[in-house]
Amino acid sequence: MKGKTAYIVADLEGSTGAWTKAHTLLGTPEWQEARGELTRDINAVAEALFEMEAKRVVVKDFHRTGYNLIIPDVDPRIKVVSGYYTGPALGYGDLHGADFALFVGLHAAGGNEKGFLAHTLTSRIAEIRVNGNRICESELFATVLSDFNMPVVFFSGCPAACREVSEQMSWVVTAEIPKDPEICRDEKKRKEFIRLKREALRLKIKEIVNPTGQPLFRMQPPFDCQVIFQDEAEARHNPWGFPRNGRTLHVQTSRFLDLYESLLKIAYFPSIPLRRIAADPFDLEPPIAETLVTPPLQPFVYP
Repeated sequence: MKGKTAYIVADLEGSTGAWTKAHTLLGTPEWQEARGELTRDINAVAEALFEMEAKRVVVKDFHRTGYNLIIPDVDPRIKVVSGYYTGPALGYGDLHGADFALFVGLHAAGGNEKGFLAHTLTSRIAEIRVNGNRICESELFATVLSDFNMPVVFFSGCPAACREVSEQMSWVVTAEIPKDPEICRDEKKRKEFIRLKREALRLKIKEIVNPTGQPLFRMQPPFDCQVIFQDEAEARHNPWGFPRNGRTLHVQTSRFLDLYESLLKIAYFPSIPLRRIAADPFDLEPPIAETLVTPPLQPFVYP
């Protein structure tokens, strides 16, 4: 790890401070509490990485809007990337020369009944299946990074989420963050639990060996995908015109970026207009050779 750049993908559901749905909803008092704990989680992970002589640590805020970390409280040695970008790496933007990735605070796939707040991309979707298998976000995120030769070497989240990742990426070091309602209700127990689990995160980071020598995870084409909504009305809305059967939209493609962009359209952009771009950096085939027009990000004022 000496002299290498680490890239942390930070989500909220699997962090030490998220205990209820309210902890993940922007603007709630619970979210304010959870984002503070997430910030401290990231600082603890980064501290361990620096102790292992990582040259640089970059963190990508990946929950909802991508503006959750409390910037003034982030270790000043960490570079924080907020918001979302179309490239060079879809969703991530500039990877800042990172050598390997760590997924901190992620969650299980939609349809995994043992997962805490389990979902894939959005809770409006019950489950996403590719080639007959339920997929989690970590598989999508890791496949994007694989095109930049960046292996995923660490994952933290609820036990069900850790098991999902271990089944697909056996080399990944995992750190479980259980979500016990009894602990959540007792403030003293909760604070002690968070302290212990944060220290466990630090210790688990020390188990990472030869991070740049680990395998790359790639979802394998061709892709026969079913996006199954919770509510059939959501599937009927379908402004992109994907083939539909009841609650299910179908996507078939031989290209991963086609698949991923289609999933992002279905999950996040149900009514945003399109514009044609002159040169597509991903060389995507129609109808994906279009990009979304999104409003510019507004400055985020931290309380």
